[in-house]
Amino acid sequence: MKNRTHAAILLALAAPLALSSPVLAQAKRASKPMNNAKAAQSKSSEVTKSTDLRSKQESKPEFKTMNRPGSVDIATEYDLSNLTIPKNEIHTLLPRDAIPALTDPELIALDAATYLNDEDRIIDVTVGDESVAVPLKILNFHEVSNFTISGKPVAATYCPLCDSVTLVSRTVTNADGKTEILEFGVSGALYNSNVLMYDRTYKALWSQLGLKAVSGPMAGTALDLLPVKIIPWSQYKSEHPNGQTISIDTGHDRPYDGNPYERYFDDQDYLMVPLASHGDTLPKKTLGLGIKASGESYFVAADTIGERFVVETKLGKVIAVSTEAGVQVISAPNAVQTVQSFYYSFSAFHPNTKVLTDSAED
Repeated sequence: MKNRTHAAILLALAAPLALSSPVLAQAKRASKPMNNAKAAQSKSSEVTKSTDLRSKQESKPEFKTMNRPGSVDIATEYDLSNLTIPKNEIHTLLPRDAIPALTDPELIALDAATYLNDEDRIIDVTVGDESVAVPLKILNFHEVSNFTISGKPVAATYCPLCDSVTLVSRTVTNADGKTEILEFGVSGALYNSNVLMYDRTYKALWSQLGLKAVSGPMAGTALDLLPVKIIPWSQYKSEHPNGQTISIDTGHDRPYDGNPYERYFDDQDYLMVPLASHGDTLPKKTLGLGIKASGESYFVAADTIGERFVVETKLGKVIAVSTEAGVQVISAPNAVQTVQSFYYSFSAFHPNTKVLTDSAED
């Protein structure tokens, strides 16, 4: 009963969203935001723009924090010491763990994953000789999956409101200089319309697109990210025939064949919660690649990336391609953080982001 109640809450929060065909939903996710970027770029001949031109004050609605009755009380349930983000800009919409993160989910062979369609979007998690497909149709209802691959503890994270994906190392260095392994959950709170995760050790908050801890003893500690790779199920099966994927038997009663966010993706202007500010160089829900390197940030729209796009950073080159499902980083220096995201959300966290339209290499 608890699982069904929390699923109903999730669907209600997505209003005016509705469940729909997962195939259509996945196809729209992969294509619609990209088309917006083409329209935006046809209006401009500039190679690079800075997103520090913020949305005009007169057109921006008044910011108001959303706190739904029965949602998490962040002051009592989390360690808010050393908080690095404005507390009055944190929205609380659900109880803690109402969206239940997965930990060590059951993995199955590819031919046993009959619930997946060729068009379904997959996070390709490949480390060493092992590979695991994490379907976004699963993470629509869980947002975080903690597991270990080739001996490396990782978390695949997804925020549907931002179409943002990160692949995070769960091994961190604490204040004493010692390494430890964290397990992440979903806090029930949002900042900049993006999921705030928490770690189960310290109950500290971590920002998916802020790319770091934002409270607790490790506040300011950057997340170590692996290169992001979002591909369709058909491509994953072709590239990793011996890989595995997450079973639909998660222990939670969720309508995995439905997509509660389709209408949210269709409406390019609608945001579920207010943001204090965000960039205005591209349409809000332009899908693309966000890059953070040595204090500088970049954003490349997915349809601009095409078959190959090179970004030259102070730490080295990031090479990416577009796929039918999103963006794929082919290679990136170890210290560079890469994410898939809508433009509005990435620019909200990184206001000096440069929007790139030309590759550093032909």
